[in-house]
Amino acid sequence: MKKPHIISKVLAGAGCSLLIISLIIVGVTDKDSFIEYTSSSGKYLTNSMKDSSKTSSKSKIKEISYTEDEKDEIEIAEAIAGDVYSGETQDEIAAELNRHLGNDLLGGKGELIASYSMSLGVDPYLAAAVMLHESACGSRCSSLARNCHNFAGQKGANKCSGDYVGYATVDDGIKGAINNLYKNYYSKGLNRAESIGTKYAASNTWVSKINYYIRKLKG
Repeated sequence: MKKPHIISKVLAGAGCSLLIISLIIVGVTDKDSFIEYTSSSGKYLTNSMKDSSKTSSKSKIKEISYTEDEKDEIEIAEAIAGDVYSGETQDEIAAELNRHLGNDLLGGKGELIASYSMSLGVDPYLAAAVMLHESACGSRCSSLARNCHNFAGQKGANKCSGDYVGYATVDDGIKGAINNLYKNYYSKGLNRAESIGTKYAASNTWVSKINYYIRKLKG
């Protein structure tokens, strides 16, 4: 009777040893799986393994937060919030413009001027300054602005009054003025009143007047 009893103890001891060895092997070869399995049962989860599990979880969260899809979502959110020009957001610039665009045809068009200018890389303050000077819309818009929606004195096809271009709507006229600055000046490296003035107008005072409006628009 003693021999079977001894044999059973030996077998039990051997079984425990095999269990321990198997756990060690699993922990070395597939540590993440072991942690995941044991964490659900709550057994054989040492403090060091718990720390490893927490670290692994944090690493996974960090990795997911920087996927390409989420980067795109962040960029889209930033774009919706508004680009930045000279340290100001699009909304801030629009608000500044609206304070000085008058109550006539350009009144309340700060958002359009800011967004469309910035989409083309044109200084929204300069664009608004040119329109205010050329159209006199700071008070009462000129007949060219009122009848032809031409706010920047452009000449060319689609004539409305003499050689001056006509636009169907106020918004079209604003975009046309900004397109003119982009196509004929900015795209050629002329992006300041001083460099634009010699080509834009014959008047020697044009540059100083545009800069006056820029300072006024910036408050």
